[in-house]
Amino acid sequence: MSRPKNTNRNSKPILDREYSILKSYVNGLETFETTKVKWLRSVELLFISGLRVSEILDIKIKDIVEGIKKSELSVFVKKQKIIRHIPLSNKSVSILKKLIKDEDDMDGYFIHKRNSKRNNLNSIGFTKDFNFVIQNILGKEFSSHSFRKGIITHMSMKGINPKITQSYIGHRNVTTTLNYYKPTSEDVRECLVRWLSKFINTVGETNE
Repeated sequence: MSRPKNTNRNSKPILDREYSILKSYVNGLETFETTKVKWLRSVELLFISGLRVSEILDIKIKDIVEGIKKSELSVFVKKQKIIRHIPLSNKSVSILKKLIKDEDDMDGYFIHKRNSKRNNLNSIGFTKDFNFVIQNILGKEFSSHSFRKGIITHMSMKGINPKITQSYIGHRNVTTTLNYYKPTSEDVRECLVRWLSKFINTVGETNE
């Protein structure tokens, strides 16, 4: 499948600030309620999971319900024919509960067509529309792929082993994962400050 237009692997990551801006923007949209819910569910799920857009379109309400019960969302990835397990924090569980509180059709899709909950959306068309929403508020440097890059950046900034990040995000090669994270000069400075602090403390303890 070809990459949807305006979906850029070199896009900037969507982190906490961008996520908050997008949520506020979507909540303020004057549009059909189902359209607003579609965008809001997309923003929340992509930010929580780091899944690909095509992957979240296959998720049904029953999958979300089961994920809430287990505090872990299980998603079958067609591209690699594997099941990805997405741990859900208490905050994520709370958000998902609110997003499905009025749903009664367990076989309906979490993100669906306006007039049919049992029909999911075309990935290319949906991504194009979603990118328009994202870029309208955040700028052309961002796209739906920025969520995936954002969670990799989050994990890298927390010092998580790249191999663990690779396994979680579903890349076949750790080099692909590493290419997603471009540390800023501030990231480097903070990392060195923490390392030097630990090193000095260790030396001090040794000399005592």
